[in-house]
Amino acid sequence: INRQIISQEVTQISRRVEESKAAPAVEKAPAPAKKNEEKKGSRKKDTKKTSERTRTLDPNMIYGRDFDNDPIRLDQVIHEMGEITARGQITLIEMRQIRGEKTIVTIELTDFTDSITAKLFVPNDQLDSLKSRGLTEKNFIKIKGVTTVDRYDGQLTIASVSGIKKIPDFREVRMDTWPEKRVELHCHTKMSDMDGVSDVKDIIGRAISWGHSALAVTDHGVVQAFPDASHALPKGSDFKVIYGMEGYLVDDELALCVDPRGQSLNGDFVVFDIETTGFSPVSSKIIEIGAVKVSSGKITDRFSTFVNPAEPIPYRIEQLTSISDQMVIDAPSIEKVLPDFLEFSKDCVLVAHNASFDMNFIKQNCERLGLADDFTYADTLMMARVLIPGLHRFKLDTVAKAVGVELGHHHRAVDDAECTAMIFIHFLKQMEEMGITDTDGMNGLVRSGPDLVRKLPYYHVILLARNDVGRVNLYRLVSESHLKYFSKRPRIPKSLLRRYREGLLIGSACEAGELYRAIVRGAGEQELSSIVSFYDFLEIQPLGNNMFMTREDQDEPKTVEDLKNFNRKVVELGRQFGKLTAATCDVHFLDPEDEIYRRIIMAGKGFKDFDDQPPLYLRTTEEMLHEFEYLGEDTAREIVITNTNLIAGMCEKISPVRPDKCPPVIENSDGMLREICYNKAHEIYGENLPEVVAARLERELNSIISN
Repeated sequence: INRQIISQEVTQISRRVEESKAAPAVEKAPAPAKKNEEKKGSRKKDTKKTSERTRTLDPNMIYGRDFDNDPIRLDQVIHEMGEITARGQITLIEMRQIRGEKTIVTIELTDFTDSITAKLFVPNDQLDSLKSRGLTEKNFIKIKGVTTVDRYDGQLTIASVSGIKKIPDFREVRMDTWPEKRVELHCHTKMSDMDGVSDVKDIIGRAISWGHSALAVTDHGVVQAFPDASHALPKGSDFKVIYGMEGYLVDDELALCVDPRGQSLNGDFVVFDIETTGFSPVSSKIIEIGAVKVSSGKITDRFSTFVNPAEPIPYRIEQLTSISDQMVIDAPSIEKVLPDFLEFSKDCVLVAHNASFDMNFIKQNCERLGLADDFTYADTLMMARVLIPGLHRFKLDTVAKAVGVELGHHHRAVDDAECTAMIFIHFLKQMEEMGITDTDGMNGLVRSGPDLVRKLPYYHVILLARNDVGRVNLYRLVSESHLKYFSKRPRIPKSLLRRYREGLLIGSACEAGELYRAIVRGAGEQELSSIVSFYDFLEIQPLGNNMFMTREDQDEPKTVEDLKNFNRKVVELGRQFGKLTAATCDVHFLDPEDEIYRRIIMAGKGFKDFDDQPPLYLRTTEEMLHEFEYLGEDTAREIVITNTNLIAGMCEKISPVRPDKCPPVIENSDGMLREICYNKAHEIYGENLPEVVAARLERELNSIISN
């Protein structure tokens, strides 16, 4: 309470002092002193002359007395601290006249660590002098005054201002000084809705100032930044804007049955499920296998066993599956269980729900144990997407309820396998009614269309226009993805991309891309080979971009070394299959400190980890070489400089629209438009149009017709 009283008294005293002295920016020369003036008055006059001489010596002084104190960072000004010196950029100036021919000048100031308000009282006749000396928005100043809590708005404020001087921009400007420059191939602008925060003209301007030869604009699902990107180029500039997009790719070419060999649907199937210690077939272990044999559409046999993983079961897995260490401690190891399971499944088609997950574990362990892994397998999840088109979710319990099958203890292999077998039998009957008799015919049921595409998962993909043909095809994909396949995101079916891929370069994108996701979940070499073959170039990014994967709140946290290994795998695949691998930043803001703006957006969208912003800023060549030095100097140079320039060189310098724009010419269209609009206006308002309506109508018609 005492602190509040003292604070209020200090504030009132400060205001009275301000109003009484109103320290001028430029004081009028004092009148010659009278001979009979008191000595005290002479001392005041001499002090004023000295103060004016000091201001005259420093042309940067805007207000008050000169000072040379070191500034404090604004993020360190968290309470009343007495007199301080601060510096920053003026973001806003407001003026409000008060009594006594004075004006309250409110200055909003930021030093890019935080912001603060400063207030001063100025005689009205000196306002123009303040502006002419540099007290304007966007300018940088240093200010000295007393920190106090303003009694009107309760905000911490700099009051009793004793001096303001103009200073140069103190921010450090990053420059790309490396002799050879990289090219950024993955860049988001403000047109990446609620994600990117930078204007495309600022990004292009930075790349040009760094001496880069090109930059790719790749917003999420849209091409709205293209006109501004084109206009941002200086006249006669050799800089190349690569027009592209980060799309949402849906693999609509997935099969109900993988590697079918014409097996009869009345033959033998083994429907199985596994429980594991995690999601990675490489690092996680199988702890239970449950299987049901289906012959001629009926259950004929069962297989069920725990597996000793030779390591503790994570707590979250125990909570999910109810399988504890005590339950598996006496169970056989996978070295004994897997051969038994393969013998049980001999000459049968394997079936699972979300089969790629279970099969990746089976194949990974077969490879490790030297067992044959040549399987035909079918997926009841894909069958549900095709055979139950009205369903929106396809988890096992949802599908079971849809077909009238009871699910016992969910997330126990033995119960899930039994439930999946009953679902599969139901689907076999459906397919029989549709005239499907073998595994080859199952895949004939897949018909790519909007309904299927909207239900399938999507991956990020980079599309770059190599030429005008690619630009037109890119626009086709944008239109179709929004008008035909939109579901939360504008989705692009892989089959559609194959049709319109001429003139486009297709990149594997970020951690949300199909390839990176497959590597993280431990996909086998055959699957990785199939994925890589679709792309023209592969992409890796700085470790900081994917550091969220190492946090404990993830389902299966990774280590920094894991992230390095994922990138190493991408580089290895690129060399193995003759694909260029490029290092990109996935730019979402221009400088490291700009992350605060994206943090605010992420908080508004409800992300719990909004404070853990990845460093998605535009990096210099040297910064990127440093990011990938763990790959070795030669490889880092290859992916950062050589390959990015090679990819940029594959793209022609084009315009986002034809220079002549080719507008349609409709004879007498202006007269037709006027007639239509006036007829409608008279229909609404009668024969005599109100003046405000007629004026507005003419304004709109003139704007449209004249442009």
